[in-house]
This record gives sequence, structure tokens and C-alpha cells, in this order.
Amino acid sequence: MSFSKSKVRITMFRSLFVFLLSFFGSNSGSVASEGWVVPEKQLSAASGLSDETRQLLTVLGASQFDKRKMTLDGDLRQGLLGIAEQAMLQQKDITIETHESQFGVKIQTSEMAAVKVYKISPTQINTAFKGRIFMHAHGGGHFLGGGAMAAQEGAMIAASAGIEVVSVDYTLSTEGPFPAALNDLVAVYQELLKTFPASAIAVGGTSAGGNLTLATVLKLKELKLKVPGALFVGTPNADLLFTGDSIITNEYVDNTLVTVEGMIRASAKVYAGEYELTNPLISPLYGDFSDFPPTYLVSGTRDLLLSDTVKVHRKLRDAGVETDLNIFEGIPHGAYLAVPGSREFNGALGDLKTFLQRHL
Repeated sequence: MSFSKSKVRITMFRSLFVFLLSFFGSNSGSVASEGWVVPEKQLSAASGLSDETRQLLTVLGASQFDKRKMTLDGDLRQGLLGIAEQAMLQQKDITIETHESQFGVKIQTSEMAAVKVYKISPTQINTAFKGRIFMHAHGGGHFLGGGAMAAQEGAMIAASAGIEVVSVDYTLSTEGPFPAALNDLVAVYQELLKTFPASAIAVGGTSAGGNLTLATVLKLKELKLKVPGALFVGTPNADLLFTGDSIITNEYVDNTLVTVEGMIRASAKVYAGEYELTNPLISPLYGDFSDFPPTYLVSGTRDLLLSDTVKVHRKLRDAGVETDLNIFEGIPHGAYLAVPGSREFNGALGDLKTFLQRHL
């Protein structure tokens, strides 16, 4: 851009800014203000959602607010263990067998590199994915989602795409903080490299799984190992300092994750352990995304971690990485997976299938 064009643009911007101030009647006091107060409003599930997803989010309502914002005093690890115990009671009817029945897959419990994994096979493998494998990392704030739950999203991906999946039941932060979970994923990936070329391996997951996906690639680069052929990064908690704009704007608008205050900040501290939250292997947003594989990202307009997703996407693009960003109208954190068969579910995983077909 020439200097003259730049100067013209600056002049136009200043003129527009003055016009807007005069049009809306702003005074010098409000312009100098560091912020503004947003009027209170009542929310309901977004009208643009599928009927099934809207019904689920309507029933959910504000039911998670108190649990999410609850302050954990004293030993944070013990507090998270208590939350995990309650979650396990609520999920006691979810088993490997229920995954197999619901998604039409076969799941084998196994070990790879001394790490527990679930090997998930679809009823029929997509011909495009013969000789291909998807390594899956589950979500759950790094302290939830182990056991049978570790295989749930993996079963969804296997069934939707027709691809073999290995879901890693990695060490939860309450059992071993960073870098235990990351080490598990890297170890399984290295084991997969004995059978598959890196270009035939996809890695991905939602939320903490998205965090670990990005961290795994950063670690592989550090180890001078070949990176996967493609990534799936679903609404990642990529910045455990929680500096994103949507952390503020979507607080209590997102009725699944709700707020980072309370349980979420506690889980970040427990996961990081003795390490700084700015460590790129803990908060991948602070890492170097050059030479990353093609990456498919998903979030929603009501997602508390929408900014994390958008910032990761922008940083990948700035590094010259091919990306596909899929933002769903009215979807809070991770809710694109909430109702199998819904428009959001089919859209998110259907586009993932197409993305993988292009890049694996």
C-alpha cells in the first residue's frame, strides 16, 4: 500500500468515527470511558437451532450455573475429584456397550505404549479411509471424561466418517498433572507410526481434546517427528489464561460451560501443576503454528471458547496453514455433539469427514 492511499484511509476512518459519534450523540465523557455496562436481558435457546438441539438446550436452561461457578476452596485437586465422582454417578449407565449399540461400532479395550486406549471400528470402513487412522483425545477439562466416556466422541467420528479410531484414555490431571496426558498421546502416536505413515494419521478432539491435539503437534515438532496428515480441533481451551473476548461476552450466555470462574480455572491450575499457564504445551495458543497440518475447527456463536477457536484459526492462517472454520449459530460449548442425528451433529461431523477425505 502506498503512503498516499494509507493517508486517505486514515482520513476516511477519522471522518467516519466523528460522524458516528455525532449521529449517536456520544459525548467526550463516554468516549474516554474504559468500558460500558450492558443491560440485563433474558435468554432462550437460539431460534436457528434444530428442533432437537433447541429442546435440549431449553431443558438445560440455567441448571449448570451454580455448579460451574462454585468456588473450590482448599485442595483444588480434591475438589475436582469430588466433581468427577458426581459426574461418574450421573454417567453410570453410559458404557462401551451403549456406545456400540448407539453408533453401530465395535470397541476393543486395549493398550498401546502402556497407555489404555479404545480401538473403535465402524460397521463399514469408508474406502477413502482404508489404511488410515484417527487418534482421538477426549474432552472434560483434563480431569473428566475418562473410562467409557473417553470413547464416546471417538465412536461418533468412527460411525460418521467410516474411519478406524483409537481413543486415548489419557491420564487425567487429578491423577497426574501436565505433562502426563500429553506424554500419553505422544506415546500412542509414536506407536501408530510403526504401522501408519504420519500422512495417514489424523488427530483430534473437542474442548480439552482440542487443546491436547494442538499441544501434541507442538510436541511432535519439538521432537523432530513427522506431524499428522490432518487435525480436528473442536472448541479448544487453547489459552488457559482465558484472555479471549468471548470469555466475557458469552459468560452465562453459554449454558453448558457457563463461566471460567470457579471450576474451570481450578481445573486449569490443577492441570498445569508446577508449570506456567503460558507454556505453549499447556496453552497452545502461545506456541508456534508453522508447519502444522491442515486443521478443521468447530465452535458456536454462544460458545464461551469461541474466541479461543477464532484465535487459533487466525494464528494458523497467519502461519500459512490450511484451515476450515465451522461456526454454528446459537451453539454453546461442545453442543454440536449433544444430539446425534441433529442438523448440528451431522453438519459438524459430516464436514469433518469431507475434510479428512481431502487431506488423509
